[in-house]
Amino acid sequence: MYNHTVLILYTELMPYNVIVIKELVRKGCRVHAVLWDENKLTPYLPPQVEGVTYYNRSAFWNPDHLFRLVKKLEPELVWTAGWIDPLYNDVSHMIRKKLHIPVVAGSDTQWRGGKQWLNVLFARFRQHRWFSHMFVSGEWQEVYARKLGFAPEQILMHNLSADTDLFNRVNIDDRKKSYPKRLLYIGRFSPEKGLPYLLQAWESISDRKGWRLTLVGNGPEREKLTGYPEVEILDFMEQEELLRIMQESGAFILPSVSEQWSLVIHEAACTGLPILASERCGAVTCFLKEGKNGFKFIPGNIASIRTSIEALLRLPESDLIEMGKTSRELSRIITPSMVADTLLQLL
Repeated sequence: MYNHTVLILYTELMPYNVIVIKELVRKGCRVHAVLWDENKLTPYLPPQVEGVTYYNRSAFWNPDHLFRLVKKLEPELVWTAGWIDPLYNDVSHMIRKKLHIPVVAGSDTQWRGGKQWLNVLFARFRQHRWFSHMFVSGEWQEVYARKLGFAPEQILMHNLSADTDLFNRVNIDDRKKSYPKRLLYIGRFSPEKGLPYLLQAWESISDRKGWRLTLVGNGPEREKLTGYPEVEILDFMEQEELLRIMQESGAFILPSVSEQWSLVIHEAACTGLPILASERCGAVTCFLKEGKNGFKFIPGNIASIRTSIEALLRLPESDLIEMGKTSRELSRIITPSMVADTLLQLL
């Protein structure tokens, strides 16, 4: 049943990682995943999947111990969560030196300069000892990989995907009957998301043309988000309910002032929504074409955010419907199956 064995050394899996792992299994891979079980940032536990075995990171006290498992499993490919974990880095070096199989580092980090120059300076003693390839999210992450000295043939593109089958269940044709005037945000209520700038921009618009702003999520800034006109705040919800909200929305907005990739933009594109997003979001390189399916704005700039929202509100419904169709077309650039295929081309 299984033609290949893949080992994943990861921090915390999320649902969008699990769908890629399921694709690996579907394509004939037996998957073993070592995961952080201490100091986790989220309570999420990945589901049991046939063909997948999980191991707790805390069960391995040094690289030699983890390497013993690696030799027992005899993987043909190793996929790591970047270089955040020193244990994973050390064992990756051992795997490359002794087993001579591909070791692929995932990265969603944009090139920003600054302290990243230290990684560039020491890359041949660090990243190039640990990894044979970089698996990056998009264009801005590819720039960083090249700065680290990885050649084009060592850089794999598009390591993250929305659950395209799930979000494609939203029927975009239903919006033709009565276009929903809801501008939707989904995400954390935290400083890096730039929500105060969005709300100030929203409040400054004198004629909102019957639109309302809906914020879905939770986080430390929730109390700061109340008191604005035509704004509703909803808690994070199960995906079935989230799909209903997206079905009943007319556009999506993400005002982040700091954001490496932003998978939620891909999810919004799948549901056929016009998209407004800050230029800081890495996913705009794939899923937002200026004027074709939405508008970009300067992060943290209230006037720029207001201009983009007003441009959207002025559009006739026919244009919004066409933008939604373009969003869905763009969403097909990346799928879970494509992510798995890209990884397996190394076998």
